[in-house]
Amino acid sequence: MTRSRSFAVVCMARAPAAARLLFTLAVAAACAHRPAQAQTLQEQVLEQSGLALRPAPGEWSVTLGGGIGAGPRFPGASTDRARFAPLIEILYGKTLFLGINGLGLNAINTTHFRAGPVLGYEGGRREDVDAHLNGLGDIHPSLTAGVFATYHLGHFDAGATVRQSITHSSNGLTGLVHLDYRILLRRERTFFSLGPDFEFANAEYNQTWFGVTPTQSFDSGLPVFTPRGGVKDVGIHGSATYLLSQHLLLRALVSFKDIVGDAANSPIVQDRTQVVFGVGLAYHF
Repeated sequence: MTRSRSFAVVCMARAPAAARLLFTLAVAAACAHRPAQAQTLQEQVLEQSGLALRPAPGEWSVTLGGGIGAGPRFPGASTDRARFAPLIEILYGKTLFLGINGLGLNAINTTHFRAGPVLGYEGGRREDVDAHLNGLGDIHPSLTAGVFATYHLGHFDAGATVRQSITHSSNGLTGLVHLDYRILLRRERTFFSLGPDFEFANAEYNQTWFGVTPTQSFDSGLPVFTPRGGVKDVGIHGSATYLLSQHLLLRALVSFKDIVGDAANSPIVQDRTQVVFGVGLAYHF
C-alpha cells in the first residue's frame, strides 16, 4: 500500500449551536453500528498528520465528540461568545470523508495529490446576536457546493477550497488557501499542526456580510458601504492532539485572523483581529 494522507475535517463550526448539535446527533445515529474494520486512534491521527496509511477500501475511521469553543459573535465583532463545538471525523476507505464542514469525495487520489467535490454548510448571522447589527437584518444559513485540492509532501500540506452558497446564493462565493506543517512528539502520542491561511470572497459575499445598503443604513444608522471582492482575511491556525488512550483523544484548536481589504473598512467591523479557540474530547471507534 502507498504511504499517504487522508482528508479529515475538525474545526470550530460557524453554524448556530442548535444546528451543529442536531448535525452531530444525526451523524452519531447514522454511525451507531460498529464498523467491521476500523483504524486505531493512533493510525487515524498519524494519517491526518501525513504519516500513516489511509483506510483500505471498505474500512471505516470514525471519531465523534465535542467540546467548548469561543469566538466573535459575528465576523468583525469586538465581543466573543462561547458555544458548543463538535468534533467529527468520518472516513470511508480512500474515497469519502464527512465532517462538520461537509461531505467530500476524493475524485482524484494519488500519493501526493487529492482533489474533488465537497458539499458543506455555512452558518448565517442573526440581527439580534448583537446590538451593533440592529437594522441590518438576518443572513440566512446556506448549503454550499465547491471543490477542494490538497498536495502533501513530507510534513507539509498545501490546500485550497472554493465554495458557492447554493440554497441562499446571495451569500456568495468564498475560497480558502492554507499551508500546514505537521509534527508528532512523545512516542507518537502528541501531534501538532501549524500554518498560515488566507480567505478570499467575491463582491456578492462581501456585500452580504460587510456591506450596508441604503435601506440598512436608514434602519441601522450605519453609513452606506459597498465593498468589492478580494482577499478578506489572512491568519494563522494551529491544533494540538493528545492521545489519552487507544480510543480517546484530547484536542485544542486556535485561529488568529486579520480582516483586510474592503471588508476591513466596513462600518460593521468593530475589530479587525478575530480569534477563535476551543478544546474538546472525542472517542474513536
